[in-house]
Amino acid sequence: MSDTEEPKTEKSLQDTKPKLSAKFWRIIINVILLLFLCSLIYNFLIPVRTSEIIVHVRPGETTAQIGKKLKQNKVIRSAFWFNVSARLTNSDRNLKAGRYVFGGHVNLIQTLSKIRSGKSTLLHLTIPEGFSLYQTVKLMEKCGIGTYDSLMAVATNPEIAKKLTGFEISTLEGFLYPETYVFDIDVSPEGIFAMMTAQFFRKLKEAGITIDDPKKFYQTLILASIVEQEAVKEEEKPLIASVFLNRLKRGMKLESCPTVDYTLERKGISRQQLTYKDLEINTPYNTYRIEGLPPNPICNPDIASIQAALHPASTSYLYFFADFKGNNIFSSSYAEHLQKQKLYGKRDKY
Repeated sequence: MSDTEEPKTEKSLQDTKPKLSAKFWRIIINVILLLFLCSLIYNFLIPVRTSEIIVHVRPGETTAQIGKKLKQNKVIRSAFWFNVSARLTNSDRNLKAGRYVFGGHVNLIQTLSKIRSGKSTLLHLTIPEGFSLYQTVKLMEKCGIGTYDSLMAVATNPEIAKKLTGFEISTLEGFLYPETYVFDIDVSPEGIFAMMTAQFFRKLKEAGITIDDPKKFYQTLILASIVEQEAVKEEEKPLIASVFLNRLKRGMKLESCPTVDYTLERKGISRQQLTYKDLEINTPYNTYRIEGLPPNPICNPDIASIQAALHPASTSYLYFFADFKGNNIFSSSYAEHLQKQKLYGKRDKY
């Protein structure tokens, strides 16, 4: 250091450090405020789209417990903001116990208001075409109607099945018509199944279908359930029904993959294509092993599938396969079937 150079003091060293301008800090604060505002809008005002579900708010539950339950059921996005909102509006002291229907398209404020008012609503439950009893009960359980075991116990009670259908059967499989149902959340599981079976018979009446022979009709319903699962397009249903009826007349096994899927489904197994091992499963529903129809329907068919089973197309078809392009390809002989599979680059069932 030269004699003429002044030594750097602590103050002068501090002056050399880079300073953040007030403008920069204003930007940071504004960004934080904007993010905070966006979070409030997102959690408080933007509706959550969910399937309708029954949530039971029990006496003595705290706001935090209720918020956690709503978050777990995907009714709200944040249990934290639910808790904050309840406290800011003094709603935490006025949340009423009860069973509530949540879901659809509602936001956190609307959800909080519903519990504060103590008002519940009707539940909308949609059963898609081709849903099996297993899928239907699983959906009902998801909606909070009851546990899987309790609902299945009702649906497979022979006394209840006879009371609701008039048939000597052990399961309501096949009679739970695919439809959207609206009911009070306090209705019993038997009451819900009664609505579904009543709609089934109402649809039969509207279609001009009468049941002269219950045993014969039940066989038709079983066939209709297989047609429902096999059909890709509505107009194919009479053709598919003709294939199975032609095979039955010739003493051939139906060899329908959905009948095997029906067994695998209850084991929690779902495959796009069955394995050879699957086809060897020893069950009364495996139509690759048994002759004739399975003991009961494998799903709940719509009226079009029932009509197809009652009035099949007049064909000589014995085989078909799906081309995975929205069509089924039909054949009258095994040689023709193999030729078409080769043509479509497909090796599959039947």
